Amino acid sequence: MMRYCSLFLIFLTMFASAAVKAQTSRASTAASYIERGNDWLAKGDLDWAIADYDLAIATYPGMAIAYLRRGAARGVKGDLDGAIADYTKALEISPRMVEAYNNRGSIRFVQGDIARALDDLNVAVDLAPDHAAAYQNRGVVRQHKGDLEGAMEDFNRAIDLDSQYAEAYNCRGTVWSEKGDLDRAITDFSRSIELNPQYYGAFANRGLALLRIGRENEAQKDFNRCLKLKPNLQPYLERQIKEVKRELRGRWLRLQGE
Repeated sequence: MMRYCSLFLIFLTMFASAAVKAQTSRASTAASYIERGNDWLAKGDLDWAIADYDLAIATYPGMAIAYLRRGAARGVKGDLDGAIADYTKALEISPRMVEAYNNRGSIRFVQGDIARALDDLNVAVDLAPDHAAAYQNRGVVRQHKGDLEGAMEDFNRAIDLDSQYAEAYNCRGTVWSEKGDLDRAITDFSRSIELNPQYYGAFANRGLALLRIGRENEAQKDFNRCLKLKPNLQPYLERQIKEVKRELRGRWLRLQGE
């Protein structure tokens, strides 16, 4: 099935100064560790980032954002259980933290815990109805469950809230593809690429859509662009191309039989 669509952890305000609301000297010290951890995380130095978030938590255990940030770093590192534990702790401290619901839901989806992922993302949307990323992520989960109409509603809402949201256009395009409306799918994939010319997933998806309508030369150009940006996607792309060609072959044989 043609679908290269992913979820995103929400960072948003997390890189803003955590020291703004510091009430005590311990909280202020913890906020300084968080700021330094954020710098490490932005550079991709996950171990150093986690070490600083550890220090922040040891210094001031009641600061929810420290667990939130450590959860993000753990998730990127692949420690999904650790990330879940941190987001859960952040929510114990701050029950209305939208980012924690969104991120925990995203990790649960990756783990295959679809029902609880959807529960978390429903709460995120309820708490922040103007939060484009929460709708985007819930749309991915709904699409995975086969709820194409619900997914379409969420991707539309994400685009309404953020007209420059490349991932939302790409994901909406995959829904159009599943519904068989390849012209609209290609339009959305093209818009996604306009917004983010480095978006290899959108090139892959557009190429597959073009292949399905017989525009093989254009499709191959998109596949080449995709693999230039993301070489390790080749096994996935080869499987998808074979699937589309098998589908087209079956369609041709059925027509011949008629």
